[in-house]
Amino acid sequence: MITENRKGLKEAFAVFFENPSRESLRKLLIDHTGEHDDLDFKSEFKSIAPPILAKHIIAMANKAGGVIIFGVKETENGNFESVGLQLDDKTEFQKKIEAYLPDKLIRSVHDFSFNEVEYTKIIGKSFRVVIVEYTPDYIPFLSKKDGEGIKKNLIYIRKNSSSETADYNDLQDIFNRRLETSFSSAREISLTEHFKELKEIYSLLSKNIITTKDMYSFIDTMRILSMSESKPNPKYPKED
Repeated sequence: MITENRKGLKEAFAVFFENPSRESLRKLLIDHTGEHDDLDFKSEFKSIAPPILAKHIIAMANKAGGVIIFGVKETENGNFESVGLQLDDKTEFQKKIEAYLPDKLIRSVHDFSFNEVEYTKIIGKSFRVVIVEYTPDYIPFLSKKDGEGIKKNLIYIRKNSSSETADYNDLQDIFNRRLETSFSSAREISLTEHFKELKEIYSLLSKNIITTKDMYSFIDTMRILSMSESKPNPKYPKED
């Protein structure tokens, strides 16, 4: 049963991550099974210091990306309740955390409000969602500066439902994923350059050659005009 619930969460999460919409968020709020590496719930954001929010975002980016949903509260029995929140200016929210986030870290902020849905627990409620992309080409991500609960010289990573300082094993995993991506990119660049060079070489070759016929005609009794024709170049490389 747990496996089936987790599978449902993964499907709902994937749909929302690829296409963030009111419908896909509604599905995720229904099917979720709690917090994980790639899913974090916060009841609201106004009482959370911007550097701490930035820390969670950086930790997710260093792991495998993820989603932070504001407007979902953890109850005393460990369950999660969709309570919604009062939305403010999204631009101001972003400005407060941008000061800590590295430029290469891809993230986006989305606001959703539900007025008429069949899931009655979220009718009339609003939610804010931060989506963190996974870009292994640039990991590890570090904060731009020190702040409350965050240091610019430390690497943070998502572990279950918390954002923690990376240990030796975490660092090994991060750098291995970075190296694998760099190796793959290097091969692609090399192949691209190879095809470019081949294209330039082909441009120097002619598909056809000009041959002179054995027949000549006299013009004005002073000139000989050679009659020529075009034939396929037998040395032109085959396309395969």
